[in-house]
Amino acid sequence: MVQRSVSDAASRNQRRQSQSVSNSPCVVTAHNELLESSIARQLGPLAEFLVRTLNRCGPLTLKELADTLKRESFNNPLRSGNDGETDATKHTRSPIELPVTVGADVAADAAIKEVVTRLLLHRVVRYDAESQTYSVSLGYGLFLRTLFPLVVQLFHRRYGEAGVTILMVYYQLAVIPLEQALRLAIERRPTLSEALRRCAQEMEVLGLVEPLHAPLAKETHAPTEAPSRQSTTTANSLALPSLDPCQLHVGNILAEMLREAIHRQLLMERFADASGNSSSVAVGIVDCFTKATRTRHLKERLDGFPPMHPRVSPPVSLRALLCEVPHDEQAVLETLSRMCRSDGDFLVCSDGSASSGSMDGSFSFQYHSAVEAMRRDCCERFVFARHGVLGLRLIKLLLQHHNMEDRMLAEEAIATLPRTREVLHAMMRDGYVRQQEVPKTGTLADRLPKNSVFLWSCNLHRELLPTIRVQVATALRMTLARLRIEREEGANSAQPATSPLGIVAAHSSVSGVNSQGAKVNDGVNYPILALESSASALMEMMLVLDFF
Repeated sequence: MVQRSVSDAASRNQRRQSQSVSNSPCVVTAHNELLESSIARQLGPLAEFLVRTLNRCGPLTLKELADTLKRESFNNPLRSGNDGETDATKHTRSPIELPVTVGADVAADAAIKEVVTRLLLHRVVRYDAESQTYSVSLGYGLFLRTLFPLVVQLFHRRYGEAGVTILMVYYQLAVIPLEQALRLAIERRPTLSEALRRCAQEMEVLGLVEPLHAPLAKETHAPTEAPSRQSTTTANSLALPSLDPCQLHVGNILAEMLREAIHRQLLMERFADASGNSSSVAVGIVDCFTKATRTRHLKERLDGFPPMHPRVSPPVSLRALLCEVPHDEQAVLETLSRMCRSDGDFLVCSDGSASSGSMDGSFSFQYHSAVEAMRRDCCERFVFARHGVLGLRLIKLLLQHHNMEDRMLAEEAIATLPRTREVLHAMMRDGYVRQQEVPKTGTLADRLPKNSVFLWSCNLHRELLPTIRVQVATALRMTLARLRIEREEGANSAQPATSPLGIVAAHSSVSGVNSQGAKVNDGVNYPILALESSASALMEMMLVLDFF
């Protein structure tokens, strides 16, 4: 009981720290700017202006939003020309044509309503029925409009071109019955008809698409449940997918991406050996926990972000693990013992009764510990990229010992004192570390610097994570802007792009950017490939730091 209460208190403290980090004003500002730039490229300037207004003013009714947009005189997309007259017809893409003699306010209202409807369908903006106000859904907007190339990579790895074809139908239309999405995908790629049908059934079985009425339950923050593999026979018996309007289930997609990230970024690094057997055993163990976790409820978040993955998997007995994992029993037990080490990442916890001689114990996989380890790895990679090996050594020492003097840091990091002080001050300017003056005596009057000790400290949740979140979002926004310029410059003499970022740019409805820029006539366009690689790495870091 004492150990359980201590662990509960630690988990509550960790949850409070993560919530305080995600609600940091600097982090929210950087995310808002990134979302606005993505919306401007994909949905047009009026959509960007609307999202920026909601970010600045908070929740607004439709009338308040329209009045605020029309009052704005600086850089207003509703106004064109030097006279500042309203010209909203170019933002109206509805098949219902407005009369020529219609008033300027009527045309502006029609354009605003159409853009708001489009943002609602793409889940960039959400509607509160009680207060009748609109607000920005920051997490859904970033995931579906900025980090969507990572979803393309996931579907391409699992389902190939068939999965990407169906996925891009939902990217363009947002809400469409799965049967109609399948029909459109077959019209685009008729040679993949059988693969497209199998992919649509698999997406329905795994819950990667959801009926449109599901978000209504989310408004009340009711938990959603991921479908089980046991419903495979029911889905296979259906001739066609559901006729109900469907949309992508972001929570279940994130859960699948988390499991793949644990495999690639955690298990392959922590349990890699010369033969590769240890990592395969660890992957098999995690897959066994994954089957039990797919039926768990996803926890809703109140900050406009997609549902959270369960922190801990359901308990699985040791006997079931040994039966499910297709490896030697001794290898499974050794890998389990490594995963249960408290001085490591502590990925697996046991109920205390499991041992090599007893088959009655049970184990649970701690997803929050895996996410914490991946976040720590992301922070270390970012520090290494900015401050080199010495900066990474200093950060690790400060995270381990909390408070240290510069002389002791230089000695432990095997570096000279001037170089150590230089790197420490550079990291302090970046916001990674802090310096605190501790007086040697209790006399505060006329205290001289020589009578004080200056300690350096670093806290993962208070300093390091918020700063790196801001820097990742800012770097990603600048990289995507530069990538757009490079694509525009090389659009005339290029061939179609095949990378996930190029695919998403090619299917953006109103981006105005020709994604043909991945290859030049007689060679590869290396600046575009380098920028796409950098953007993909930054997106993966942002996914780990902000969504898992």
